Amino acid sequence: MPLPSPVSSAVISPPTTSRKSTPPNGHPEVECGIGTWDKLLYGNHRFVVEVAEVVDAAEWQDGNATGSATAYRVVIPWRRQDQDPASVEVMVVSEKTGTRVRNVIVEEATRETGSIVFEAIDGHGTYFVYYLPYAMLGKAHYPQAQYLPHRPAAEPAWAAAVGRSVWVPGKRELPEAEPSSATVLRYEAASERDSFAPMNFTARTDELEKFHRRYADEAYLMFPEDRLNPLSMQRELPAHWVINGPARTFRGTAQAGENYVVQLGLYAQKDLEGVAVEVSSPAGGHCINTSGVDRLGRPWQRTLTVPAGQVQALYVILPVPPSAAGTILEALARITAAGQAVRDVTVTLDVVGQTDTEPAVAAGGFGDPRFLRRLAWLDSDVAQDAELVSPFTPIILDESSRTLGILGRSLWLTESGLPAQVTSTFTAAVTGTDGPVVELFDAPLRLDIEGIDWTHGELVFTKEGLARISWRCTWTGRKDGNVAVALELNGVLDADGAVSYSLRLAPQGTLDVNDVGLHLEFRKATVPLAMGLGVPGGRRPVTLDWTWEVAAKNQDALWLGSVNIGMQLALRDGSYERPLNTNFYREKPLVEPKSWANRHQVGAESAVRGGVTLRTKEETVTLRAFSGPRTLRANEPLDFDFRLLLTPFKPIEPGKHLGKRYFHAPDNPADIKAAGATVVNIHHATAPAPFINDPLLAQDPLRRYAAECHRHGLKAKVYNTVRELTFHSPELLPLLQLDHEIFSDGPGKGHIWLQEHAGSGYVSAWFAPNVEDIAVVTTGESRWENFYVRSLQELADGQDGIDGIYLDDIAYDRHAMLRVRKVLERACLARGVEGPEIDLHSANQFTAHDGYASSANLYMEQLPYVDRLWLGEYFDYHTTGPDYWLVEISGIPFGLMGEMLEGGGNPWRGMVFGMTGRAPAVDNRPLWQFWAETGLEHGRMHGFWDPHWPVRTSHPEVLATTWVTERGMVVALASWAGETEHVTLIFNDDAAAKDAVAKAPAIRGFQSAASYAPGEAITIEPQRGLLLTIGY
Repeated sequence: MPLPSPVSSAVISPPTTSRKSTPPNGHPEVECGIGTWDKLLYGNHRFVVEVAEVVDAAEWQDGNATGSATAYRVVIPWRRQDQDPASVEVMVVSEKTGTRVRNVIVEEATRETGSIVFEAIDGHGTYFVYYLPYAMLGKAHYPQAQYLPHRPAAEPAWAAAVGRSVWVPGKRELPEAEPSSATVLRYEAASERDSFAPMNFTARTDELEKFHRRYADEAYLMFPEDRLNPLSMQRELPAHWVINGPARTFRGTAQAGENYVVQLGLYAQKDLEGVAVEVSSPAGGHCINTSGVDRLGRPWQRTLTVPAGQVQALYVILPVPPSAAGTILEALARITAAGQAVRDVTVTLDVVGQTDTEPAVAAGGFGDPRFLRRLAWLDSDVAQDAELVSPFTPIILDESSRTLGILGRSLWLTESGLPAQVTSTFTAAVTGTDGPVVELFDAPLRLDIEGIDWTHGELVFTKEGLARISWRCTWTGRKDGNVAVALELNGVLDADGAVSYSLRLAPQGTLDVNDVGLHLEFRKATVPLAMGLGVPGGRRPVTLDWTWEVAAKNQDALWLGSVNIGMQLALRDGSYERPLNTNFYREKPLVEPKSWANRHQVGAESAVRGGVTLRTKEETVTLRAFSGPRTLRANEPLDFDFRLLLTPFKPIEPGKHLGKRYFHAPDNPADIKAAGATVVNIHHATAPAPFINDPLLAQDPLRRYAAECHRHGLKAKVYNTVRELTFHSPELLPLLQLDHEIFSDGPGKGHIWLQEHAGSGYVSAWFAPNVEDIAVVTTGESRWENFYVRSLQELADGQDGIDGIYLDDIAYDRHAMLRVRKVLERACLARGVEGPEIDLHSANQFTAHDGYASSANLYMEQLPYVDRLWLGEYFDYHTTGPDYWLVEISGIPFGLMGEMLEGGGNPWRGMVFGMTGRAPAVDNRPLWQFWAETGLEHGRMHGFWDPHWPVRTSHPEVLATTWVTERGMVVALASWAGETEHVTLIFNDDAAAKDAVAKAPAIRGFQSAASYAPGEAITIEPQRGLLLTIGY
């Protein structure tokens, strides 16, 4: 498949599909084309000019004509968007020699034209005028481009001779010194993607004046535009629109079975409210700007506000039935705005016959992505169901006891619908769910309002599917015997262990209260660990006092627990929106919950009254989410929402984890197989997947590579998430027209392409210079999730489909994550293969610019559907304690295992958690060979956190994890002690090998060979360790 680019009459190689709808001229005065040059040196745009013959001009020096100079003037109709053309450098280069012309004078530079005098240094022929050169400043992967400032460089004598000089005051008006004229041949862009033709050439002042006089009485005007020319400018009118005027009809050539996209440009001459689009078509249709299906699968619609002077692109999806082949399809798009006349645009589509239909479209695919058919995926409802994914089990409900059972956990409810108890049967090793029952709470959870006595209505359950059950209950709150407040509780339990609560508090009158708070009491023995609300993962603090500070802190959730039972509490309200993360938190932080934060104005300052406290007593840990004193008022309800995540989500599978040996580069599959790896991650900016988060743009090479991996028995996974989107996606410009639904609002700038084509109001993201891939940050939670899930279905389909994805942080919630898992799992089942395989990478986000959010806590809601963690850059593997490793890095308390990244990690400490660095950055072959020789994949893992340990050491800071195999035991030792320690092994009474010799086999890069007799001291250096075999 060719790489997608916008096309027009300005493009040398337009799509091959026939079209009767001819795009407008690329430029009103000159031809347009594509050239080849160094963009980083000269910029993305140039005009090609011709010097027909050389004419001498008198050269002035010290006031006298002394020689000749070949000076030529050219007036370039560049029709620019940038606001101050005179401040930008202009470069002239000779085609013959590639030499840059020094003697160049910009006599005048307006947005309409530029008058330039230059020396024809190589005589007659072609010269290139580069008028938007730029410099790439900032960081390599986060550039901030700027146009080069104009710098007069012409020699003073030459400049004086041609009559206009910044060096000589005034102007010499001598006929013999007047430059001859050069001719503009054409405009050229450095690539199709860079081209300004036809949508980014602006209208001249005289054209605009004529246009506005002619249509002065119109509130708004409609400009149907070919879908191959996506609208870019929002505050300027394309020149051909102004010259040709608005239209009420559009004719195009369609293919049977496609979703045809009609692009309508609306230009507002007055402020417009309530803009809507109604579509009439035999096969249906709608405008994606104003209607569709939201990310939760619900019908969605809105109206638009378009201020005067703004251009708004509208995108109408018209399904073309397969039966329409060889016919004419007619449709009507009716545009309305409050208080304004209706505008109808008649659409006529000439549908080609079956034999002329693009094969990919005829087969049900999307074909060439430049035709924007994939925009229909914004309304996809793929995997919008309440069915199960592995390994989760159907929810078991016992209404009589108000008990709900899920994999390894049970939730007991009070008559109010709030949790009374949470229990777990996960084993202490977290490898099974057949352990003894462990209770989390010391008392039922409750919502308190001082002075309010609650009574509760009937608790009503609804089964929404095997994987979801909901319930509701109405509360009545009385004060002094009188009804003061009502509360509507809605709860939902999903099979993964997520419990979502919506508590809407409705005051019946004015009521002053000291607090509305959530009260939780935990059994101290079950919550020795904590993470969140500013607490790094590790040992739970004795006390905690935390308040809301969303501008600087991405904090709204706290996890408390141990390896085999725990719970995350996240505080929300109805205004919750997922914030940006990974370097962009401050561009879109958390929305402060009005209910829980309770912000009050005090003079010129405001302050929150809400927060969270934690206190530890003898056997109880008390957690209180408070909102502080406030006045409740009738008709001003408050949403005290919260979500609980019951952990661990699933048992860890150490053998399966060791068997999935990752190779993080799409190298030769035969070589990867020979190295011992079993899973290949295909990163973006590589040959099979060059562009970030739209791997379908290179679908053919990706499928060929996946098929080759499968032939060698390897799993093939691709980098694909929604945090940002490549500019190579043809849908990017249309999506930018959806009023920040898809892309986050922001300061703009960044790479020069974004400045020239996206304008402003975006957040610039990752730039991969090796494939010139530029990205824009998305909002995360939007209809883009529908598109994304549908695209994964396409990627995973067939025997050459992908086996999973690599997530580089996550910008969507657990609902989308579950849909992702369903799509990939169902594709693997259809192919008859094991899978899918999903791994999550994140840099350490416990930093100031990321809002001090622990990655594992931030992404805990997605972890049920992830197979492996890779945490990540900036994590400290050397000076942090084992509790930090356990909670913050390993994933084990949540049912996952992981790998290390920063500096390759600490291999000795890593093995205590079953972790290594990732190949090929780390050479894991010696360890992989050791695993194979000892049968480690088939052993039973007992971590140091398991009280039923087979082996431990004599020193509390030298920890041991044991794999029990058919042949004996493998013991991983690692030191967190500050000094070299000499330890002995202590065996559990049930350990059959307690009298055996412990051997340390030679493992290249890890350890030298050694042998230890029973009871013999083993020397362990700080931050290092050993792998021992016993009984082998």
